[in-house]
Amino acid sequence: MSMHVTVGPAALTPFLAAEPVQASTGPQILRPFARIKRWPRDQDIVYQGNSADDWYCVISGACRQYMVRPDGRRRIVDILLPGDFFGFTVETAHRFAVQAIAADTIVASYSRSQIEAAADADPLVARAIRERTISTIARLQEHLLVVGTMTAAEKVRAFLSNMFDRLPNRRGSGITLPVSRYDIADQLGISAETVSRAITELRVLGTIHLGSPRNLQTIEPRYLD
Repeated sequence: MSMHVTVGPAALTPFLAAEPVQASTGPQILRPFARIKRWPRDQDIVYQGNSADDWYCVISGACRQYMVRPDGRRRIVDILLPGDFFGFTVETAHRFAVQAIAADTIVASYSRSQIEAAADADPLVARAIRERTISTIARLQEHLLVVGTMTAAEKVRAFLSNMFDRLPNRRGSGITLPVSRYDIADQLGISAETVSRAITELRVLGTIHLGSPRNLQTIEPRYLD
């Protein structure tokens, strides 16, 4: 069994949902509150410091959640895939920006005040929000373990394994990554050159085959664990 991994924006078509906008992604109970919008690639959906009046859910496509530091450097906090929520905060402004990675990324937005009022009145709405919040926390905790305890090669391997588990619309064991090596490097806290070297190490070890700079093929997904 092999897993095909194509890195880069040019190969995003299989990753986009072929379903209508009213996709099954996202909790059913929140759909009456959803406002749906399509976003072009590299368009900011949320700006750092904007008022946190809404919460969001990725319906199809992909987004990068990031922060720009005072010295101008960008740091990716999370890669958001279909079903992932973002925008949760107890503050009045968003600490992180969110940008569409894939062309025609579809995102549902929900009025924060409306959802909070609904959650106060309906335990099922409150449970849906709680579950999404816990899921986000768990994903970020796993990411902390990756960036804080692993070597560069282990980080890249863990990233690929995580994407295989999370990406929708897999064709057999194949997936299409919505990110470049620069995005991978930014999220893992290593350089793009280090990502390239780590991929080369994985190829030498026989974990993956490198067809081209943007095409990887693993022998079997379990070898990424």
